Amino acid sequence: MNLRQIYWLMQVSSWLLIAMMASKYTIEEDATYDLLFQYFTAVFIFGLFTTHTYKLFVDRFQPEESSIQTFLLFPFIGNVILGFLFFILDIKFTSSEILKSDYSTLGDYFSLFIDDIWVTTPWFFFFHILRYVSQKQTMNEKMISMEKMLIKSELDALKTQLHPHFFFNALNSIKALMIIDHHEAREAVDQLSDLLRLSLNIGESQTVRVEEELKLTKAYLFLEKIRFDKRLMYYFDIDEKLSNKMIIPISLSTLIENAIKHGIAKLKNGGEVKVRIFEEDDNLMMQVINTGNLVMQDNVKRHDGSGIGLVNLKKRLELQYTGEASLKIEEIEDKVVSTIIIPLARTW
Repeated sequence: MNLRQIYWLMQVSSWLLIAMMASKYTIEEDATYDLLFQYFTAVFIFGLFTTHTYKLFVDRFQPEESSIQTFLLFPFIGNVILGFLFFILDIKFTSSEILKSDYSTLGDYFSLFIDDIWVTTPWFFFFHILRYVSQKQTMNEKMISMEKMLIKSELDALKTQLHPHFFFNALNSIKALMIIDHHEAREAVDQLSDLLRLSLNIGESQTVRVEEELKLTKAYLFLEKIRFDKRLMYYFDIDEKLSNKMIIPISLSTLIENAIKHGIAKLKNGGEVKVRIFEEDDNLMMQVINTGNLVMQDNVKRHDGSGIGLVNLKKRLELQYTGEASLKIEEIEDKVVSTIIIPLARTW
């Protein structure tokens, strides 16, 4: 049920209740059913009309955006005016005999006026509570919308930074290969065009399927294999049940790039890269294991100023998953293990 429906439910139910109470305590006991019905209908319709008019007036002038005095003044004046109108209505439906016997002084009429104000006060109280809740909800929705737009713009900016960095390494591979073997260099260009096409398709989305990210990863590894030849060996251990899970684009590829550039490339004899995707403790685990050690890789990054890929990856994980995903890099038995951990609940 939305706030508009709640408003009209409050309108109808509150004025039905007020009309019933007013009919019981205002009209004399020996009044005819026809008079009771007329009074009940008059209170109900008049109450609906006048209070809805007040709502439209408040919607137009937005007193809560002014000072606190103006905000409090609106319901106070509205309540007094509505109470006075109901005071007139009560006088009209009260017989002349009752008026002469029970309302002989101005004080008696003023007491009736105050009673009518108290009858309508609860409506103003609940109306402004509902209005406050409505505006709070609207403000929260706007804030959430703005935050999503900000996150999307930041993610797009990070991916824009990442693409040139990603392909710069691939172009360096082809440059080195052209000196050695022109035929393989042409094949590398073909692979790079596939890599570019996959990357552009993936980069248009905020999330991609695991299988799509794997296609990009395999194309990149194929290209690097041409460059490193026997110095690079790579393997895949993939849980196929996770192929359709949604992840951020160019995430696994970033780990692969880091493993090769800062691990394998710095070793005289090269090494191995193993890619694992599996489920553990209700998390999607994407893991890259490469030959090397953290001390060597950290020293390389400090001296050549690189590592923008991992920095961006951490930022994108934080933005996309609001702190629920993480990137962990550790050294285990002379191997560097880089792991992206994403809750399975956030992968669909």
